[in-house]
Amino acid sequence: MSDSQPLLIDRLRSGENPELRRLAARGLLPVPADELIPAQVALARGDDPELAAEAAASLRQLSSRLSAAYLENAAGPAELAYFALEIGHPRLVESVLRRRDVPRPLLVTLASTLPEELQELLLLRQDAVVEEPAILDALERNQRLSNYARRRIGEFREHLLPRRRRVRRAVTDEEGGPEEATDEEVEEAVAAVKAARPAGAAIEHEEAAGLSESELRALPVSVRLGLARGAPRVLRGIMLRDPNPQVAIHVLRTNALSDAEVEQIAQNRTIDEEVLEFIVNSRGWIRKYPILRALVANPRTPVAAAMRLVPRLAVRDLRQLWRDRNASPAVRDTAGRLYRIKRL
Repeated sequence: MSDSQPLLIDRLRSGENPELRRLAARGLLPVPADELIPAQVALARGDDPELAAEAAASLRQLSSRLSAAYLENAAGPAELAYFALEIGHPRLVESVLRRRDVPRPLLVTLASTLPEELQELLLLRQDAVVEEPAILDALERNQRLSNYARRRIGEFREHLLPRRRRVRRAVTDEEGGPEEATDEEVEEAVAAVKAARPAGAAIEHEEAAGLSESELRALPVSVRLGLARGAPRVLRGIMLRDPNPQVAIHVLRTNALSDAEVEQIAQNRTIDEEVLEFIVNSRGWIRKYPILRALVANPRTPVAAAMRLVPRLAVRDLRQLWRDRNASPAVRDTAGRLYRIKRL
């Protein structure tokens, strides 16, 4: 951008120069498209009827290739809505649907009128559907709703949008749950269990607090929470299998686990699904591809959570998931469709 271009944009935004506004409306202002197009959209929706008509006409004359590139990379919410609703070219609507940050209310508005070929694309946006289930309601009002889309909506309602169990926090003072016991309380409880042990009973590894797994399970939840903080690896392994998911989640929250250890947990098909969902919702871990892949492949991962992750899989892993008979039908079906799209 030349030095004069920022000045032109500033003068245009001030609204003081009618000639600049007219040039912008006609698409003749010598500034980059990602600066000019938002100005044209603002003028097309402005109060001056003449400028609005000129700006709208100029925007309609833009090539679909240029408009699509702009929508995919630079457009803000106002521009996404204008091109999708006012111009409505299928290629442009497709670009809007593919934007991960597209406003969810805009998707709701579009869903009621989308043609069949774009309904499937919208239904690939499981992330958006989970965040805004009204998208499915709007699709069902679409008079051109395809049989395929109708079937997918039913699958989503059954598998993707059950009442999601809230992952319970390990320290739940605010929710009235058990608090973590103090170090002194933990020591007293462990000593009491050892004192009550029959004479000659086998002693477990010291890394497991010198208790058997059954003895650990008999401790109060608050004490198990206290033991979970900073637990050595053997004890962590036992507590991750605790029947109370609060304890396992507390292990994850209060220990510096390696990525490899978290991946092993994500692969575990006996672990509580709330623990797996906790990992799904942990931004640091879910950014690690091996952990993400393990979670999607684990049939214990809640279907709604797994469906949100499927679009992030590589083509080879989509193919493997598609063929995995242990995966849920909804997850396998989504993986198969994405595999067919991405391999092209």
